[in-house]
Amino acid sequence: MSQRPLIQFEKVRKTYGAGEAAVHALAGIDLAINNGEFVAVLGPSGSGKSTCMNIMGALDTPTAGHYFFNGIDVGKLSRDGRAVFRRDHIGFVFQGFNLLKRTTAIENLELPLIYRGVPPAERRRLAEETLERVGLGDRGHHTASELSGGQQQRVAIARALVTNPNVIFADEPTGNLDTNRTHEIMQFFSVLNRKNGMTIVMVTHEEEVAAYAGRQIRFRDGYIESDEINDKQAGMPA
Repeated sequence: MSQRPLIQFEKVRKTYGAGEAAVHALAGIDLAINNGEFVAVLGPSGSGKSTCMNIMGALDTPTAGHYFFNGIDVGKLSRDGRAVFRRDHIGFVFQGFNLLKRTTAIENLELPLIYRGVPPAERRRLAEETLERVGLGDRGHHTASELSGGQQQRVAIARALVTNPNVIFADEPTGNLDTNRTHEIMQFFSVLNRKNGMTIVMVTHEEEVAAYAGRQIRFRDGYIESDEINDKQAGMPA
């Protein structure tokens, strides 16, 4: 029996506006991503890559077609249903970190657990364990504003991991980092994928960053221009 994709698009279209002003951000694409893949989504501005990510993350819905997540037709969920779906299945990592600056690293990690109704003692335990996983166990009581850019992004990754999601969606996760910190974060993503089997879908415009992924999907004008396996992932043994 063939494996059911974790993520599946069937003729997904996304149109903004109407009539002559209509913009076809996605022009009826088919796409499947399996559990355990590390996928980089690339393309120029206006190519459709960010729209694709927004639909995958249930931040937007298709105009036509179907988006299935592990068999769930996400496009048919209500607004509240999509919020619950995001809470229960998805971890997000953003370019701007999106941390509460005056709040400690541990408290930033506890926030999504509060939304899940996790008791205080369990929240603290999970937050501390997850900070250890990203190498910041000794920074738990530092506020985000007291951490470097690379450390803040690792806290953001830990916050995405703390709920044990099915997939992490990373939107330009190294866009605010220098070359060394970029390498550090991408190495961490590689280990997370290779050793822990975490499914990662990452939007980027940087070829050097995309080289860490095992698969590269390129968008242009609302279509998938290419979809290729990367046999030589950066920073990993051949």
